[in-house]
Amino acid sequence: MYQSGEVMENRTTIQVSEDLRKQLKVLAARRDISYQELLQDMISVFKELNQEKTIISIPSMLADKVNDKIKKTDFASVSDYTTFVLRQMLMESAHKQKISASDEERIKDKLRKLGYL
Repeated sequence: MYQSGEVMENRTTIQVSEDLRKQLKVLAARRDISYQELLQDMISVFKELNQEKTIISIPSMLADKVNDKIKKTDFASVSDYTTFVLRQMLMESAHKQKISASDEERIKDKLRKLGYL
């Protein structure tokens, strides 16, 4: 049962339909985690969700790599990092689109005069 020094967690039961129980079992098995871990993950998702946010799914292998990358940074989560990267990409894209054809030609002309082109 319990070894010396182990603390038993307070537990309770939740009444759910058989269909929902089966769905939870399948989801937990797919991720190779316990029901409790699955429910904790679900709670963390719902805590992040609000009317100004949406869910984007990425492969778990990619999420794991991002999680490893952000360990020594100020990013609190994969979601925070992903939001930052997407904002950066959108800003860069918007900046590239703002250069008019005449401005681009003027810049190229200056670069030619300086010997870069």
